[in-house]
Amino acid sequence: MSDTLHVEDVSRLSPEAAPERPSPLARPLSPLSPDGVSIAAHSTVALDLHSPAALRRIERDAAARLAPHTLMARAGDAVAHWLYGHLPALASAGRQPVLLLAGPGNNGGDAYVAARQLHRRGVLVDVWQLAPPATDDARWALGEALAAGVPVRRAPGTWPQPNAYAWIVDGLFGIGLSRPLDGAAGALVEHIAYTHARGTPVLAIDIPSGLMAATGLAEGPVIRANATIAMLGACPGLFTGAGRDVAGEVFVARLGTEDLTATHPGSGVATSAPDAFIEHFPRRQHASHKGSYGSLAVLGGHDGMVGAPMLSARSGLMTGAGRVYVGFVANDAPAWDPVHPELMLRQAESLDLASMQAVCVGPGLGTSAASAACLSRALALDDTPLVIDADALNLLAAEPTLAQRVRRRKGPTVLTPHPLEAARLAGCDVAGIQADRLASARALAKQFDATVVLKGSGSIIDDGARTWINITGNAGLATAGTGDVLTGVIGALLAQGMPATQAALAAVWLHGKAAQRCVHEGAGPAGLTASELLPAIRTELGMLADPA
Repeated sequence: MSDTLHVEDVSRLSPEAAPERPSPLARPLSPLSPDGVSIAAHSTVALDLHSPAALRRIERDAAARLAPHTLMARAGDAVAHWLYGHLPALASAGRQPVLLLAGPGNNGGDAYVAARQLHRRGVLVDVWQLAPPATDDARWALGEALAAGVPVRRAPGTWPQPNAYAWIVDGLFGIGLSRPLDGAAGALVEHIAYTHARGTPVLAIDIPSGLMAATGLAEGPVIRANATIAMLGACPGLFTGAGRDVAGEVFVARLGTEDLTATHPGSGVATSAPDAFIEHFPRRQHASHKGSYGSLAVLGGHDGMVGAPMLSARSGLMTGAGRVYVGFVANDAPAWDPVHPELMLRQAESLDLASMQAVCVGPGLGTSAASAACLSRALALDDTPLVIDADALNLLAAEPTLAQRVRRRKGPTVLTPHPLEAARLAGCDVAGIQADRLASARALAKQFDATVVLKGSGSIIDDGARTWINITGNAGLATAGTGDVLTGVIGALLAQGMPATQAALAAVWLHGKAAQRCVHEGAGPAGLTASELLPAIRTELGMLADPA
């Protein structure tokens, strides 16, 4: 999925200007113009996200102050307006049809409205109905479509040839879906997936059918869309879990309800962007020295795993820490790093941890008695910022006394589990973590009184009070060592004085931007290595510090 979010402001029908006619659609559709679309947020601007319940409250309040059916008219207009601008020439000339799929709820109603608007523009449309409308708005929209001559029929059991349609519009199910799709709905979605895989683009209304809006979970068949237009506001599920794979580019149609979305607080969740951390970002002064930017220690590297702390240390160096030390558990660890001789390599027990401004523990640490002793030394640093990763997390899960020491620490702590490590910490399985990634991250943050980075597609950053979803990054990060790199970036930012939550936010954002830069320059995503991220992180760091 692109890391870009867009907001389409379809607010031509203000409350004061709501039509007095029975049908809001009786008003002529205004032509496409740049004034109808504005880019409001992307990976450099945070977007507040809303739970399904919050969006339903906004929808209810908006509908109460508008003429009947006006909100649905605006939603369908937004879909038609956007889609018409993305049709190939054959379709806009009325020579290749668009297929709109209508479910029983208001998403189906939006599809009926969009079909009518496209029909009025001269676009050939087919509407396939999964089930008769079950809401007053949807019944009204179907009546308006039929009166305009839009062909509507029950969804057939067979599917036409791929590429028969210019676009497919998914109006089957919206943000209220709470179970996997099956039966006729599941079969229809699988047909759409088959056609999409062979080149037919798909636009989803609100959310791809089959995707859970609050969590990003998709346990059954799910629509894979090229683009999604979320009505009123976007839900977290579009940006984490399966959401990033199936939602395509995400747009938000506010439908003239900006004042309501401002007065109805979101779910305490937002996409991550520099405005969440830039105020605390380390600045470089001419009158400074290596001591100005902190000393970082990375502890780990049991036998056969010395590469993991080396990756963390190298990334800490590339992220600006003034001095970086590596403390190995292995007895036969290297004495120096030929790639970065600037690093200072030691045995873990010989490092003076009390002199460090931040400590990372866990990369390649192992779970032996020596490993546990190394973690115990790190936990004895009551005030020093601490990043706990990898095997150190596994030791916390296995040793309740170590976990209790984390909770009692006065200093800032950042935990960076992937889903399996999170499951061990939470005492559940991976499916339990992935079923609600946001709730899982919040539970761990409260359990350990720490900032938690739950890694994965749409990494979650949670400090126990607020949640962010990171929208940078790509599949190139799905390779060994990238988590070690992230640990070093967090540690370096902590060593330079950033608060724990802001350091975690900045590190995850930079880590993802570096992966995007690598792929943009032709490295990956398949075959991208963790080491290749390091110079890209440095470049992104410089651009963030000095955009000019």
